[in-house]
Amino acid sequence: MTTSALLEIFNALNGRQLKAAREWVASPAFNQRAEVLRLFDYLMQSREANIAPDTTRAIAVVFPSGKGALPKLRHEMSALTDVLRQFLVWQELQEEEGYREWLLLRATRKLGLTKNFHLAEGQLEEVLKNADYQSIEQPFVAFRLGMEQYEWAARAHREQEDHFSDIRNELDAWYVGQLLRLVCMEQAQQSINSRTQGREKQQIKDLDPLLAQIPGRPDQTRPAIAMYRLGQAMLANPDDGEHMEAYRQLLAQHIGIVLPSEARNLLMLAINHGIRRINAGDRSAIRRTLEFYLLGLERRVLHDDRGVLSKYTYNNVLMTFLALGEWAEAANFLDQYRNDLAANERDNIYLYNRAIYFFRKGEYDNALELLRDVSFSDPMYKLESRRMLLKIYYEQESFDALESLLENFLLWIRRHGEIGYHREMYRNLVVFTGKLLRLPPGASDARKRLEKKIQETPLVAERAWLLQQVRKSK
Repeated sequence: MTTSALLEIFNALNGRQLKAAREWVASPAFNQRAEVLRLFDYLMQSREANIAPDTTRAIAVVFPSGKGALPKLRHEMSALTDVLRQFLVWQELQEEEGYREWLLLRATRKLGLTKNFHLAEGQLEEVLKNADYQSIEQPFVAFRLGMEQYEWAARAHREQEDHFSDIRNELDAWYVGQLLRLVCMEQAQQSINSRTQGREKQQIKDLDPLLAQIPGRPDQTRPAIAMYRLGQAMLANPDDGEHMEAYRQLLAQHIGIVLPSEARNLLMLAINHGIRRINAGDRSAIRRTLEFYLLGLERRVLHDDRGVLSKYTYNNVLMTFLALGEWAEAANFLDQYRNDLAANERDNIYLYNRAIYFFRKGEYDNALELLRDVSFSDPMYKLESRRMLLKIYYEQESFDALESLLENFLLWIRRHGEIGYHREMYRNLVVFTGKLLRLPPGASDARKRLEKKIQETPLVAERAWLLQQVRKSK
């Protein structure tokens, strides 16, 4: 059961979604099988008890008459999967503003319902007038409205004004928005791969004359689309900080008029671009990237739909403050946004990041005290905690504690294959740290060999720190 398509959907739903899904499954409009509802309730109970669903127990619950069997359970699992998929479609409809209204408009037009058609028409027009709803999807909603209005008039054999140009302009605007979003995605990917740089330049060269031919220039006149245009210019000119600043100013001005999911995508476009510039050695990108983070925090764009800030964003913002040496601002940030973290791991995430703060500041005793109280299920956090402990013990010359840590660290790495290439990186860190400890004083040839080995090994965590320690002891 645990690897089924059913459990994949069920486990992905949060508490609020599960409550709504339960009402959906219990409704005779969507499900008329008592077995399907009993199966859903059993999965709910298992989740609440933090117990993996058991096939034998599920059969007993779903078929209380005792006439159940594995094939019958699989049938009910398939039926519940179908019901939950329908629920997911319904959820998506609730999130796509304008889509429900358009479907209602189309349905009433097909049935020839005059009063209902005009009521639905008014509702869709209100969606389009809503100042809080601007999106690169909006022109397509307007296009659909125009087409339905045309079809209604044609059905009534009514003479129509020529509004095809308005309909076509909306379709053009939608196309430009989708094109720019796609180009941004492609350029972001190409910036990682140097082999595609020539194709990227050709793509940009072809884009300008194409946009110039679009009536009304939606890439300049419609803010939701203009943000993607400026984002594309930022990606196309990675060494020009002015494009990044212009994009930030446009986002600050208009980010409140786009849907939250789209605002988050626009913001992450700049943040990910900034991170790539930082990794490429552009120190000036650190400040600009932090400003995008702060904009997202201020407008709560970086929070999810429940108002929760992810632990990864929390850590990334901290690391950006620390890279700029802004210690007071970093400490204030950790405290200010602590309560925005997920409640079930809030204290651990806060303590872990406070430990990083003290570690980077060189206050090792404070960092050690916090790290002793941190307990994570996330293997990457365990890796990072051990990495900090390794460096602290070495810097403080607590070699007995370091030897014990290295031994336990190596055992932990061997047992956790799920960490991928990090496994090799951290294994090499442990091995090279152990060799560094065992070098006798004055063994210059051995140190040179170790330095060469560290430099030539492909995957090494903390390579620069290891080399610094080797060279320091020559």
